[in-house]
Amino acid sequence: MTLLNDTEKVQYLIGLFDNHMAKLTNESSFRNYIESIQSFLKTDDLILQKAAISNSILFFENLEHSISEIDSIIIYFEKYLEELEAELQEDLQNEFLKGKIKGIQHALVIARMMRHGRGYQGEGVNIIID
Repeated sequence: MTLLNDTEKVQYLIGLFDNHMAKLTNESSFRNYIESIQSFLKTDDLILQKAAISNSILFFENLEHSISEIDSIIIYFEKYLEELEAELQEDLQNEFLKGKIKGIQHALVIARMMRHGRGYQGEGVNIIID
């Protein structure tokens, strides 16, 4: 590969984003983010460029907000789990408390998976509990 000028770099990035989008599902916030960047690179229209930048900023604001919500849920579950375990120490035969503890432990695993999944692709791990 030879050194590219600015125009060639932009064309290369547009093509690279085309390749990435072909691998993504049709409906995802990450795909929308890439489309925003690509739109910015393709257009000479100032209004469209500003809209693309706004969409990109919004993507990261939403991502940051969703991660902080997940962290809050994890902290809540951890604290609640500690309280339940302390309560169980007073009544070691309480099957209802043991069931609640198991449920909270599972909820913690799911919440941590969601946080871990968002770190990779901007999307969480979708889990349906029946």
